[in-house]
Amino acid sequence: MDTCTNRRLWVDWLIALLILALALAVYNATLTPSLSYKSPDGNELATIPYILGLAHSTGYPLYTWLGKLFTYIPIGDIAHRVNLMSAVLGAAGVAVLYGIVLLITGRRLVAAFTALLFAFSLAFWSQTGIAEVYAPNVFMVTLTVWLLLKWGEEEERVNEATGQRGSSPPVYFLAFCLTFGLSLGTHLSNLGFAPAFALYILLVNWRMVYRRPWVLLLGATLFILGCLQFLWLPYKAYTLNDPLMRRNAPRTLEGIYRYTLGAFPQMKFAFPLQAIPDRIVLYLYLLQQNFGLWGILLGLYGMMEMVFRDVKKFYLFIGMYLVHVFFFIQYRVFDLDVFFIPAHLLYVIFIGYGVYRLVEYLFLLARKVAEGTEGRLWRVALNVGLALLLAFPVAGEVRANWEANDYSEDMAINDFYENVWEILPQGSILIGRSGVFGYDMFYWRLVYNVRPDVLIPMLEGPRPSPETIAEVGPIYTTQPPDPQRAGRGPWSPPPDLLKPGSWYIPVLLGQGGTSPRGHYISLTLYRVSAEPPDLVVQQARPEHVVGQSLGGLELVGYDLEEGEVSQGGRLHLTLYWRVRKPERVLIATSLGDTALEAHDLGLGNLQRYVKEYRPPRQGIVVEDYLLVVPSHTPLGSQTLSVGLQKPFRFGEEAEAEEVIELTEIVVVDKNESLS
Repeated sequence: MDTCTNRRLWVDWLIALLILALALAVYNATLTPSLSYKSPDGNELATIPYILGLAHSTGYPLYTWLGKLFTYIPIGDIAHRVNLMSAVLGAAGVAVLYGIVLLITGRRLVAAFTALLFAFSLAFWSQTGIAEVYAPNVFMVTLTVWLLLKWGEEEERVNEATGQRGSSPPVYFLAFCLTFGLSLGTHLSNLGFAPAFALYILLVNWRMVYRRPWVLLLGATLFILGCLQFLWLPYKAYTLNDPLMRRNAPRTLEGIYRYTLGAFPQMKFAFPLQAIPDRIVLYLYLLQQNFGLWGILLGLYGMMEMVFRDVKKFYLFIGMYLVHVFFFIQYRVFDLDVFFIPAHLLYVIFIGYGVYRLVEYLFLLARKVAEGTEGRLWRVALNVGLALLLAFPVAGEVRANWEANDYSEDMAINDFYENVWEILPQGSILIGRSGVFGYDMFYWRLVYNVRPDVLIPMLEGPRPSPETIAEVGPIYTTQPPDPQRAGRGPWSPPPDLLKPGSWYIPVLLGQGGTSPRGHYISLTLYRVSAEPPDLVVQQARPEHVVGQSLGGLELVGYDLEEGEVSQGGRLHLTLYWRVRKPERVLIATSLGDTALEAHDLGLGNLQRYVKEYRPPRQGIVVEDYLLVVPSHTPLGSQTLSVGLQKPFRFGEEAEAEEVIELTEIVVVDKNESLS
């Protein structure tokens, strides 16, 4: 390798590292501090690596092992460290994408633009801040493709130098085979790329089939070696507590198939042929969300240019792209946008190639215009102008997508459960969801062994009987009472677990979170009781008299035990209401600009209480509960307010329509309050 080539290589590595550092800095700034509802599987995927257990189908062995390595990093809690894996490997995938586009185009500026355009696209960025498989999978996919392209480049170089096919060392090819097998442990859908990989290999050097069969045989062996990671499934099958996963536990060859390739049959090819046009339109909408109309057009132009100028790579990328899109447009799942991330990755390569060809034409035109001028100042000026021009869409993308992907203050689950463990009585029972959706609760026991005296039935193997539950101690649950839906889902507590007619009395209300579908997830701890709460009284003597109307209600007054609270702590609030005009509204509380929670009048029990006990019409409704103060609440004096809010609607921002300011609360740092 000559000095000039060596210098170019070092420059390329430096640029790739700078891209990695920039992407990682942004991802880390928007990283989720711990647990989150931003992914339906995220809390499970934050827990499983630490305990080296078995995740839901398809098992994700490589993800689990890589996650375990990240749990040794002494930063934040375990969930934060697994979230950090998504940020680090996502940024690494972006850096490798730079290398891929550089191999195709040879232009650093275009390669850097393409990598950063993908780095800050809406869907991919959303997965770099949470514990999920998609960002690590992008790293594995890009690494696999880069190794394959490097092998193809070596084959072409040796052929041009010697005129003989298949004489280059097979190091890159063998590394590609092993990496491809390992990549199935971050997402099994990568197997669909195999036909495109095989076609590219044959297009580059089909003669190796009979001239160097040992290379193919060794490559197949290394691929199988990578696939042997799925022996982890039967080895760890005994750790499953998810009822749905246990039905197809991978203890036999048939079970392994059902857990992997045969998993989720109800989601695959779930739409009739007449629905496919609508599904394609949906995909195009998601593509437009990530790259805009200009990106779609540039990608189509890049495809057209590549098919005439670099046909082998075109068949590789278009083969990967079409297989992936074809499979997932027929996949029935609510978070479909994240499943298309590999397709977005491939499409952005076409965008990059389109930009590359336009840049080539621009340089050709500039060369003709500048013909006869001395020096190369025009080249410098043109490159600077291009850099500024290409920086605009990337900067605009960061600005447009930052708020949607900024999870840095998402501490609702941690704040809620830290208070739950503090207030639960000794020897109590805590009932919640089971399986993959129960890890917001299971995490604390499995990782930190918090409150071992508290029985968590959904975690302890087979579901207990109602008789067993009744003999243990006071019962609490995080599941809202809904007799019509009780026990319907595989992750719900069984309908007969608790005594019929029990009262679910809210004790602790948290800030809640938002699911990937935009649905609000409430965080409430209920005490299960055979006796009703003292919900309506004839007379009340609140500590603080208010006497103000709020819509059809009158806030008679309130009690508040403390005027100071730590970030992540709790307030004990009692509100006294007189109903003037019955209507369906939510009572919303806030501290300064921080929304705390919203609940139905009477904390969900008023309608039943009125029906069964017929209290006096002029009675006063008493709401007595603990209120979690989020960790990100600003320090200092904050106004505690209560207001009315319309019931939540899908996709709408909830805002209090009328507000009454109650009092000032001093918010202090948690560490200072402990000291």
